[in-house]
Amino acid sequence: MKIKEIMTKEVMSVKEEAPISEIAEIMSKNKIHALPVVDDENKVLGIITETDFFTKDSSNMVYMPSLIDFINKGKIKYAEEEKEAMHAVLHAKAKDIMSAKCENVSPEMEIEDFIKLIKECSFNSYPVVDSEGVLIGIITVADAIKLL
Repeated sequence: MKIKEIMTKEVMSVKEEAPISEIAEIMSKNKIHALPVVDDENKVLGIITETDFFTKDSSNMVYMPSLIDFINKGKIKYAEEEKEAMHAVLHAKAKDIMSAKCENVSPEMEIEDFIKLIKECSFNSYPVVDSEGVLIGIITVADAIKLL
């Protein structure tokens, strides 16, 4: 069996300049865990996953879309010196948080080879690209697990 037989063909993607608030909304509304970032020719430049939205410090973990929504609704007040940091968060783009090193796969790849790749790379989502690097689908670890 090949990847093209089980991949999701209608894949959503965003451009590098897409605001993270828009990306968070797309992912949340559509209940997707990863969003490829593409150029104007639909070639994959990177990927944004749910984990790209988490910030960690020594005391807690913050989910960025919730924080952005909270700030945008005016529910948080911050000191003058924090305004610059908040501005950076609110105005970040896809290119600022995407993982540029994502593993793309071919639609012709055998599922057995895909499972080997999963073990090597430990990613959960893989853009499926044609021979020119154009996005044509996406496949996830969950897709492979469904076959078991």
